[in-house]
Amino acid sequence: MVSPECARPASNRVIRRIPRRPVLLGLTAVAVAVPAGSLLAGCGRSEPDPLEAVAARARSDAALIDSILAQPTLGAALSGRLGPVADARRQHAVALGVELGETSPAPAPPPPDPPPDQSSQPSSGPDSGSGVSSRPSPDDVLPRVRTALDDSVHQAGRLVLTLPRQRAALVASIAACCAAYRAVLE
Repeated sequence: MVSPECARPASNRVIRRIPRRPVLLGLTAVAVAVPAGSLLAGCGRSEPDPLEAVAARARSDAALIDSILAQPTLGAALSGRLGPVADARRQHAVALGVELGETSPAPAPPPPDPPPDQSSQPSSGPDSGSGVSSRPSPDDVLPRVRTALDDSVHQAGRLVLTLPRQRAALVASIAACCAAYRAVLE
């Protein structure tokens, strides 16, 4: 003989039904919380922000130009051409610092070695008539500035493809500015 409980259809058994809406809301909350948790877990990582390297290069470029302009003969000859470039690179460093959340500007790196000075070469007198200048000329230092700007353009160009839209726009405008100044210094 079959018991009456087994003879009943499955839909008539006493099973508590759970409303669909709370289940779907719960699953949605879990689906949102898991990625957010993994993002927050990544906040403690010690990976440097990629904009820090761009800001450091901007400060370094400005320091290089400042060291060139600090030399009396070069400063007088190149201040009109290199002064605006140094100012722009300092502004780039400040803008990147704001994006990085810096409350005070980062210190400038120590200036790079000054351009080679040929005054240590022996000469027969102050006016030896050899035709060799004892001081560096603009033709000696401008290639260093051009190379620094080229490096900045390449660094920013590689980075722009990996950044979110707002940061990419900032870095792309910095790259464009460096490229424009590089072309002007030809």
